[in-house]
Amino acid sequence: MPHYDSPDLRPLSVLLSDLGKQIEAYRISRNLKQAELAEMAGISRSTLARLEAGNGGTIDSLARIMRALEIEDRLLDVMPDAKLSPLDPRSDTGKARQRVRKSSEGEAGEEWSWGNEAP
Repeated sequence: MPHYDSPDLRPLSVLLSDLGKQIEAYRISRNLKQAELAEMAGISRSTLARLEAGNGGTIDSLARIMRALEIEDRLLDVMPDAKLSPLDPRSDTGKARQRVRKSSEGEAGEEWSWGNEAP
């Protein structure tokens, strides 16, 4: 899995800009002015303008906009479902994991290599 600052990934500013452009294009396709959509969503026009410009925002604002546009069901499409792994012995309970525990084999994040095994 690439690290968050991997050169293979698009910069966050580009992703936010693309998202803003999509929001703006969808709003325009619905023949809505910024002020109209902002009122429908219960946010300020300047908040909507910032999101459309790719200058950040909150998940709350995004969810309100998507609800106002009647596409809030697509909000959950941004994250894949967390599947239980058939190889994970804890998955036989049928319950989803709720937290990540520190490994008992050493410090979390520490990579193992030859020569650093316990005596």
